[in-house]
Amino acid sequence: MELYAKSKAKQLSIKEVEALKETLESFLDSLEGILTPKEEQIIIQQIQKIQNQKEEKQKTLKEHEEDIVKCAEAFFRGYGKYFTEIEKILILQACRQHDWGKANLIFQSKVCQKVRDNLSEPEKKISQIPHGFLSAVSISYKEFQKLYEGLEKDDFKAFMTAIYYHHDRKDDFTQDDIKEYCQKYYLKYLSEYLKEERGKVYSSQMRKLLFRNNMSSIKLDVKPSLWNKYVLLKGMLNKFDYTVSAGYEFAEENSNLEEKRLVNNINKNMKEQKFALKPAQKFMQENVNKNLVVIAPTGSGKTEAALLWLNGEKGFYTLPLKVSANDIYRRIKDDYNYKDVELLHSDAMQKYLEESTNAADSIYQRYEKAKLLSNPLTICTVDQLFKFVYRALGTEIFAATLKYSKVILDEVQSYDPHIIATIITGLKQITEMGGRFAIITATFPPVLKYFMEKCGLIQGEQYEFRDFSKESDIIRHKVKIKSGEMNFDEILEKGRDKKVLVICNTVTKAQEVYEQIESQLEEEDLHLLHSRYVKKDRLQLEKMIKNFSENEEKCGIWITTQIVEASLDIDFDVLYTEMCTVDSLLQRMGRCNRKGRYIPEEPNVIVYDNANGKGTVYYEDMYDRSLEKLYQYEDKIFTEELKTEYINAVYCTEEIKKTKYYEEIEYWLEHFSTIHPIEYTKEDVDKKFRNIHSITVLPDTLYEENQVLFEEGVNLLRTPNINKDIKNIITSKFSSLTLGLTYYRYKDNGLNGIDVTTIGSHGDDRKNNYPVTQIHRTSMKYDFDPDTGRGKGLILGEIDDEACIL
Repeated sequence: MELYAKSKAKQLSIKEVEALKETLESFLDSLEGILTPKEEQIIIQQIQKIQNQKEEKQKTLKEHEEDIVKCAEAFFRGYGKYFTEIEKILILQACRQHDWGKANLIFQSKVCQKVRDNLSEPEKKISQIPHGFLSAVSISYKEFQKLYEGLEKDDFKAFMTAIYYHHDRKDDFTQDDIKEYCQKYYLKYLSEYLKEERGKVYSSQMRKLLFRNNMSSIKLDVKPSLWNKYVLLKGMLNKFDYTVSAGYEFAEENSNLEEKRLVNNINKNMKEQKFALKPAQKFMQENVNKNLVVIAPTGSGKTEAALLWLNGEKGFYTLPLKVSANDIYRRIKDDYNYKDVELLHSDAMQKYLEESTNAADSIYQRYEKAKLLSNPLTICTVDQLFKFVYRALGTEIFAATLKYSKVILDEVQSYDPHIIATIITGLKQITEMGGRFAIITATFPPVLKYFMEKCGLIQGEQYEFRDFSKESDIIRHKVKIKSGEMNFDEILEKGRDKKVLVICNTVTKAQEVYEQIESQLEEEDLHLLHSRYVKKDRLQLEKMIKNFSENEEKCGIWITTQIVEASLDIDFDVLYTEMCTVDSLLQRMGRCNRKGRYIPEEPNVIVYDNANGKGTVYYEDMYDRSLEKLYQYEDKIFTEELKTEYINAVYCTEEIKKTKYYEEIEYWLEHFSTIHPIEYTKEDVDKKFRNIHSITVLPDTLYEENQVLFEEGVNLLRTPNINKDIKNIITSKFSSLTLGLTYYRYKDNGLNGIDVTTIGSHGDDRKNNYPVTQIHRTSMKYDFDPDTGRGKGLILGEIDDEACIL
């Protein structure tokens, strides 16, 4: 009997092809003028493709095994130096063996109609045991030991568990269940497949699994070294399996190990502009084989320093916000002419769509390869990589990939205690596995160094530390502290002949300040930027504030929130800011006189202590410490060295041990050290990273302006056999008109002003009553004029009388 790896790809009937063609053509007609020419071309090409569909040959089990082994072997030819011989042998054997379990009658009946037709009626009702479970018990410990000299029981346990759970299946089967199933439906076909007699399976070895994916396993513990063996095998097996199953030949693409194209481009660029390497850049280039923690103030070229440290090796550059990730991605791609860099975050698909120059290129495939971590350099947010610290099934691929990679963490002090603990735990694990890291930051609080050491990441042993703040001679800031609310008259006066940046701690406060200044405004340039604009409008504002910053002739006022702290490369003359914690305050200062264009004779950073956000946005005790320590630097030149002294004083380990900030880091580190396998699911981990639930909303006014797009788009998303690129066009256009709100604001008042149902989840056609979006309409007022870039955005609690929720 021929054995297959998966079901045959569905072939559309002539009737289905005609119906799909008609649906797509109707969609094009309905959205004429709404879709871009590129989007229209993608849909036209999909119509041509379905009309010329070719029958796909069904992949046999042997072909799939050969493909995945070839994929692994090709990978090791490039990246083998990062792995021991034992690791390579075990990974290759896992690739060969992981799908043996598919050689069972019940599975084959699911993927091959001929086999199913020959089953008896009772056999057709048999529930199959997952093939990974069968594969794992198909080899004895003695057979395993013959693979390579020196293999031990821990190797076998990790190997067994990796194959057993290479798909994340629930497991309530007993040894007898598996033994009986194999006797009836498996061993005969396995013998045929392997061309050798297989008379039994070794179901008793299930006791050697590191854990079981059921409730009885939650209390089991696995020592870190053994867990790392399992994570490596499972993660690499998944990487190769996912790559081949997606139709790709290579797990890593466009390797930069030999040519070092990015490093060469940076050096060439600096040479052309006659720039010498700055101290931080030189240090990181000279220490490419070490883990590093580097304090490098604004203007020290830390981005380039980090990229030079990569030295052509596979890398991940992580940043706190998607906006800052987008900016670094653009700089690498455009300024350094390096095309083998990809973006990985929740809005990356929209970016790929914008960049596409050829409608024949699959946007989805590009995003899929980014998710497979197959590029030599990936720019991403931390939540995309460090999920593995929760030990959730399905997250092993991230830790395994980081074993042979370098990870850069930019501005690590910007994260909250939960994420800081996540990062420290993750760095400890990947260091043990062989990966390398570089933390490069404008400030590095001593408490972080303390917690790293507590977790076994010790300066001089696991990493090298260097502080370049003392070597910076750029003078940028002088600080003045004031109590109470901002002086609007002073801000207006400054805005007449200077670039003035106002940063508030909350969106509501920023909107209030904007309203106050706008009421007194005559001709000054005034704009507002915060997180409560829909994505397309926020993107417009981000471009506007950058252009404003770069235009030497422009003067005016921009009122913003924390989103400009570490995300936008802007430079203003004067900063007015509400008091916040030291890490945020120093980031805000980095947006004022950023390039050291002048030496301030009078304060150019005016800090208002009005307690807005104290105890809600910022920890109360850290806010108070930051304010108390700031006074000693008032009315004097605030050098980079003094800024380091300031943050070190605020985050002095001994002095903050009873603060909530310290206690939360300590709590999460302890939690991560005691997590048991399968305690969390991947879905749980995503929620933990978000920390609070968010809800995606669409203002009613924008829905009404784009009603055709949403109605036709929802209908198309419900249509079977729609190409993923087309789905991504629709969802990206939907997404551009939405924004996210934190759910805790609404859970107590029944989502007042927000429709509890999602767009596309209700309608006259009740048989299609499943949600195709997670977007909720809101009747709250949305204020923005795209022609001027002016308006307050979404105004919480203010219902738009001209709009209603249906």
